[in-house]
Amino acid sequence: MAKAENDLNLGNGSDDAGKPEKGKGGMKKIIIIVVALLVVGGAAAAFFLMGGDSSESSAGEASADIEKVVEEEEQDPIYHELVKDFVVTFEDGDGIRYLQLSLQIMSFQQEAIDRVDANMPAVRNGLIMLIGAQNYDELKTNEGKESLRKQILDSVQQVARLKSGQKLEDVLFTGFVLQ
Repeated sequence: MAKAENDLNLGNGSDDAGKPEKGKGGMKKIIIIVVALLVVGGAAAAFFLMGGDSSESSAGEASADIEKVVEEEEQDPIYHELVKDFVVTFEDGDGIRYLQLSLQIMSFQQEAIDRVDANMPAVRNGLIMLIGAQNYDELKTNEGKESLRKQILDSVQQVARLKSGQKLEDVLFTGFVLQ
């Protein structure tokens, strides 16, 4: 028990009572330095965030661009039927083949879909010409169907003459019958 009282330094006349404690003055200096660095860092951050120099306009433009991207990501996609039960014939070495398909387009912009609708005769003509030039054996494979889907997307975007900023995101097969 006597040893425990010495370890706890209860101030009951032990040898260390008259000596100044070491480390308290050093600890105060460290705390003061850390507080000073936090104050200087906070002031620097406030200067850069609230500064009224010419970089403010570019920062505003950057935040507007970020908001636009976030809005596009948060928007629900708009699906629109492009063609339903669309039948195209094409020649194969064995005779005439038929492809019946239904397509939907997907975009985040109603203006792009409206533009496709406004140019529907040209879009349908482009689809007939594109699909009629396909190879039957290639269309039987998944790779051939995927290639056709990408070609249709490119064709529709080009024929619809989408304006700057308007974009179709995807073309989806909702029906695909090959005979």
